[in-house]
Amino acid sequence: MVVVLLNACAPLSGPRVPAEGPAVVEPSATEPPVLITPVPIDPMAEVQGDKTLPVAKGAVEQIDCLNGMEQLHARMALEARGGQVTSFAYYSRWQFYTCSIYLDQRDPKTRWRRTADGATRVQTPQGSFVIHADPESYVFEFQNVQRAKFCGMYGSINGTMTILRNTWPPRCTVAGILER
Repeated sequence: MVVVLLNACAPLSGPRVPAEGPAVVEPSATEPPVLITPVPIDPMAEVQGDKTLPVAKGAVEQIDCLNGMEQLHARMALEARGGQVTSFAYYSRWQFYTCSIYLDQRDPKTRWRRTADGATRVQTPQGSFVIHADPESYVFEFQNVQRAKFCGMYGSINGTMTILRNTWPPRCTVAGILER
C-alpha cells in the first residue's frame, strides 16, 4: 500500500510543464539589489600644481569680524604676516547649533600649500579651505567641510566668507556657509 501511494505522488514532485508551451521563468526575488557606492575623496590628497607655502614674512595683521545677529552669525578671526594667513578661527551660530574651527600652519594634522593661482589651500581630514588674499580682502572658500567634527551636526559647509582689510570696524560678508 505504501508503494502504491508513493508511486501516485511521484509525478507531482517533478517539474510541471503546462500543456500549452514551455515553462515561464520568473526572476528571483531573493537577489539583492546592486548598490553603487561613491568613491570617497581624500581631502588630504596631493593636489597637482600645489607647491610648498613660503615662510610668512612682513607686518603682522590681526582681524576679527562678525557678520549677522545673535541667533544667526558667523565670525572669523585671522592672523596674517605680509598678506599671508598663518592661522584663523571660524565660529558660527545657527539657532542653538554652534561651529568652532581653529587652524594654524604649525598644526601637523593640516596641510597648508600654495595653489597655482597664488591662493593658500588648507587641507584637513574634514575638508578644505582655499584662502584668496589681495590688498583689499581675504576670501575664505569652504569646500565640503564636514560639520560633524566642528559643529556636531550632519552635512557639510560650502560657501565663502570675505573679510575686508583696512576697515574700521572690521567688516565681513558671508555667502552659503550659514545655510542648513
